[in-house]
Amino acid sequence: MPIFCRGHSGGRLMCEAFIRNGIAMGNVSPERKDTQWFADTNPKVHRLVMNSLRYADLPAEERTVWQERTRECIDDFVRREIPGPGPFGWKMGFTLFMMPMVLDAYPAARVVHLIRDGRDVMLSRLNARMDFGSALNRLVVFGDSDVTTWRGKRLTAATVAAYRNELEMRHWVTAVGFGLRGRAYGSRYLEVRYEDICANPIAQFERIFEFLDVPFIPPTQAWLTQSVHVTRVGKWRRAPPADIDTALAIGEELLGRLGYA
Repeated sequence: MPIFCRGHSGGRLMCEAFIRNGIAMGNVSPERKDTQWFADTNPKVHRLVMNSLRYADLPAEERTVWQERTRECIDDFVRREIPGPGPFGWKMGFTLFMMPMVLDAYPAARVVHLIRDGRDVMLSRLNARMDFGSALNRLVVFGDSDVTTWRGKRLTAATVAAYRNELEMRHWVTAVGFGLRGRAYGSRYLEVRYEDICANPIAQFERIFEFLDVPFIPPTQAWLTQSVHVTRVGKWRRAPPADIDTALAIGEELLGRLGYA
């Protein structure tokens, strides 16, 4: 029951709700609620993500090898961090790219793909570190680990500062666009909008926990009622147009396809 989402899409809220509702999520960081086992410092996770974009195009025999590697990684996580039988999952933004491997490796698995308006995601991440010294970071932002430039300029700290909104939107398009591949898995994949959660958290989590076949317990309902606020939606509207227009053009097609613009 992993939560797959682009970073800063509401995954922290969903992870906390999962934990409060009895879903084991492993050892999570106190603030970001990321499951630490799935950090990019884990070589098994790193290898899976780095090979995720070519997975669909591999011959069936090679896909089987990657499915086995996925099971090795997740089974090891379960042995080390999941206390016993029952539902479990994890939250780590870039593992979204592992989605097809996970669903193919575990035929009974179900995943939640959390999507948030790319315009708000773009602005929510401006204080986060964006380092292109990492091949994995280049892969999840551009869909290509070999990219070294943006607008004809090397991907230095100065370039990131000058084009931050554009790069964040590029990241959103790459990640969310890839995540939509989950639609091919039918009833094992659930798409949830962060904006819908903010507007009606109880109804949306009833839907989520019904999909996961997990009872929605009253303490979780009470916590959600107190913790979710619709004011978190639409911050992009307060940004000066001159600061975001070129970034919005990058996301225009996908924003429109998802009904955001």
